[in-house]
Amino acid sequence: MASGLPFFIQAMKYREKTLSQVLCFMLLALGAGHGDAQAKDLFVLDDPRGDDFGSGDLVYPNSGLIEHGTLDLMSFRAYEDKGGTWFRARMAKRIASPKGLSTYIGHEPLDKLARHGFFTFNIDVYIDQDRITGSGRVDTLPGRLVDVADEDAWEKAVILTPRPEVARAYYKLHLEKQAEDALRAEFGRVTKDQLKASQEQVEAQLTEQFLFPNKIRIRGSRDIEFFVPDAFLRGTASADWGYSVFVTGCEVEQLSKVVNLTPGQFSLMVVPAAFGRHQDRFGIVNDGDVNQPPVIDLLAPSVAQQQRALSDYNVVEQRLAVVPGISPGGVPSSPGVPGAPARVSATTPASPAAGRGVTTSAPRAGASPPATAAPVPASSGRRTIPDRLRTLNALRDDGLVTDAEYEALRQKILAEL
Repeated sequence: MASGLPFFIQAMKYREKTLSQVLCFMLLALGAGHGDAQAKDLFVLDDPRGDDFGSGDLVYPNSGLIEHGTLDLMSFRAYEDKGGTWFRARMAKRIASPKGLSTYIGHEPLDKLARHGFFTFNIDVYIDQDRITGSGRVDTLPGRLVDVADEDAWEKAVILTPRPEVARAYYKLHLEKQAEDALRAEFGRVTKDQLKASQEQVEAQLTEQFLFPNKIRIRGSRDIEFFVPDAFLRGTASADWGYSVFVTGCEVEQLSKVVNLTPGQFSLMVVPAAFGRHQDRFGIVNDGDVNQPPVIDLLAPSVAQQQRALSDYNVVEQRLAVVPGISPGGVPSSPGVPGAPARVSATTPASPAAGRGVTTSAPRAGASPPATAAPVPASSGRRTIPDRLRTLNALRDDGLVTDAEYEALRQKILAEL
């Protein structure tokens, strides 16, 4: 017995060491699986609570699906991960899930469309990488009705939306139509070669400047994260850059005004605003102006700054509200330099001949408007219906619309015959 005791003790020590190694391995494995929780923030930007009312006059739709606070951005942060950057937005209240809800068109499961676990909002992030005033673009996506400040003119745009592939496809179709109209206005007709070159130019610009992330995850109940590859930003996100960030409501089933499938001004999946209270749009109260932007929350140091920015627009001057950017590292924008790219705004008609593909420089506030080409005569509804049906068929073939959406839009188009 005595001779066997040392062996027993050694065996127990070996077992203890083995268990310790196993435990360490498990902890390391768990850490690897949740590395984002331990990752160091590149930057954190906070936003005031309770400012989800735009310029001060917007109220939530009364559909009951969302309530005050649901679209209230509380913080915006970034942390590095392998191959790119995770951006994380925290909302004031639980992020509404599409599970258990049905679409308005076709009454299909809503999570069949909104596959990333959310459906009520978009978050636009416009990134000024060079911090040079006037260098870059100042326009934002259709329907936002805001520009970015000159000093924060952007080079990269990251658009978080519940249906990223659909949003990108719709925006591409919209840009292609703009480019085609500009070619026709300049040359009187459009050849197949011109059209192909124009479409290739649109795709190249879209790939270079816009990202609609599809790597998205909900954390807890109020955090949403989206991944941006280094290949798009050309490196990890920096605290020295400028970030213009704002929230809009998402019209997740918005198809009626997509690239002239039906008449109306194009707006990319944004819930609009209108006087009174409504189920399907933000209400405008307190005698607010009907032309105010439908931006529900803006990343800004104070509520007053948000209200000032979103209220400062002029319809007669064709001047949109201007949203500022924030540099987490406090890096100010330097003055523009001779030869820097001209500012680009959504208020100017597209013109491939201007050397920028689908956009041109816009006049500054108070400047005389530039001479433009004669408007293209509007085609009759009967002449455009075949083209619109072909576009709709392409969307269905690419899996970007459901069968119910396809049939509903097809009936709308045919009803115009």
